[in-house]
Amino acid sequence: MKPIFFIKPMLLIKPMVLKLALLLCFLSALPLFAAGAIAQTWNELNPQQQKVLRAFEGKWDQLPELRRQRLMEKADNFSNLKPEQQQKILQRFEHWKKLPPEEKVVLRKRYNNFKNLSPDEKAEVRKRVEWFQALPDNQKQEMRKRWRSMDPERRERMRERFRNMTPEEREAARERMIQKRQDRN
Repeated sequence: MKPIFFIKPMLLIKPMVLKLALLLCFLSALPLFAAGAIAQTWNELNPQQQKVLRAFEGKWDQLPELRRQRLMEKADNFSNLKPEQQQKILQRFEHWKKLPPEEKVVLRKRYNNFKNLSPDEKAEVRKRVEWFQALPDNQKQEMRKRWRSMDPERRERMRERFRNMTPEEREAARERMIQKRQDRN
């Protein structure tokens, strides 16, 4: 075995260089972490964020950090939208604020159910919503009226029947419903 002073100097230097490089990487990344820091108080938000998040002003300091982070990201995204997109979002928010609490509960439940659907099921739901929205207003009103007039058991039977149909069968059923309505008028 060779004496210790024969060990190549590079073998001793390599671990030190590696440690130094890691330390430099960490130190150089610190400003990035600081830039993404979560505002702990309302006053730490920039004026644009405060404007967008003004509904949370009184309770900002009590919100969990993850919630504050998500809200700040949404506020930053909102600020980057076109004015007409911002206006549309603000109108939806105003509509939401006016809803009764019971309706908000129902809508949150529906949203959570939607989040749990598979991508294919979500696509099918979006397709149905687009189809419904494309209908003339009088047909939409009539469909809503008929749906509300059904007893809960009949509604569930209809839901189940539609769930078990193929997309082609669903489309044909929709077309038949439209045709029946047009024939009545």
